[in-house]
Amino acid sequence: MTTEELAKIIGVSRVTLSKVINGVGGVSPKTEAKIRKYIDEYNFEPNSKARSLVGKEEQIIGLFSAYSESYSGASKDISSHFATELVNLVANSAQKRGYKTLVYLTDGEKDVKSIERIFNSKLVRGAILLGYNTGNEDIERIGKHGYPIVLLNQERDSHYKNTVAVNMDDQISAYFAIEKLVERGHKDILYIGCNRQRLPAIRRHEGVRSALEKYRNKIDSLVEVDCDFNEQRAYDETKKIFGNKKNKKPTGIFAANDVMAIGAMNALKDLGFKIPDDVSIIGFDDIPMSKYLTPGLTTMRCGFDLIATTCVNSLIDMIEGKEVVNHVELPAKFMERGSLGNPPKK
Repeated sequence: MTTEELAKIIGVSRVTLSKVINGVGGVSPKTEAKIRKYIDEYNFEPNSKARSLVGKEEQIIGLFSAYSESYSGASKDISSHFATELVNLVANSAQKRGYKTLVYLTDGEKDVKSIERIFNSKLVRGAILLGYNTGNEDIERIGKHGYPIVLLNQERDSHYKNTVAVNMDDQISAYFAIEKLVERGHKDILYIGCNRQRLPAIRRHEGVRSALEKYRNKIDSLVEVDCDFNEQRAYDETKKIFGNKKNKKPTGIFAANDVMAIGAMNALKDLGFKIPDDVSIIGFDDIPMSKYLTPGLTTMRCGFDLIATTCVNSLIDMIEGKEVVNHVELPAKFMERGSLGNPPKK
């Protein structure tokens, strides 16, 4: 957003706005207070130097992610396999449309102010956002201000014409995974999930609960544990459950992502359990290493390429003034491999 655009919104001249920004005086206290209120509301930070970097022929979109240290408790990098896969795919897809990609990691799910500053500086024409808490009011404000954005697995629906919500059908896919365990005869099931206020976690939980309701007469027990999409936590929780001789052992596990499924598999192997002879496991995402595990991990495949292409094309079409569908649900595909079998015979 330029000073001219903000001045028009406030209802003052660009000169008056510039005086307040530069602190040169000559503006009444009442008008200055009004201007500063709008500057704070729009998180306006003029940056002519940054704008000068964007030539007329330069087309740049943003990929903004909250998958950083608050996500993993580790270093400040993209710790999500899902987000890591998307970086290259989004950049390649954007390049085919003649656009470059700016990748930016925020310090956590709630840190959105820096995104607004990037928009205001005109560094990007629009952006794809992922990894932020569902219902984030700051992201709602970005959409309200009219910036072209694609919310990936972020909100259930789009509320503005400049916003596209692209989601995987997490709820249906999670339901399907539990259904597959039930079809194989598993009556005692462990769901390794995540309690974060993020749409994939919420909808996968809803899918599991729907399956439990549908197959209540075929499921004796369904235990849920929160492992925060984290491999180590999944390892620890699985070892705790299966290492306790007093516990009734689940014969089927559904993990809300492949990383947690891998943690569970390693814990079971360390305890001497055989997969799938003793315990069957289904994951979610189909990250590249899943098919190379021993046994190969049965999982719900998201189709990262389709996700990236859909997000990029939706965003660029919005930027270029083309018609877009504001809510897209992408199907997942069931990939059956060696980790799924029948429960052991009693």
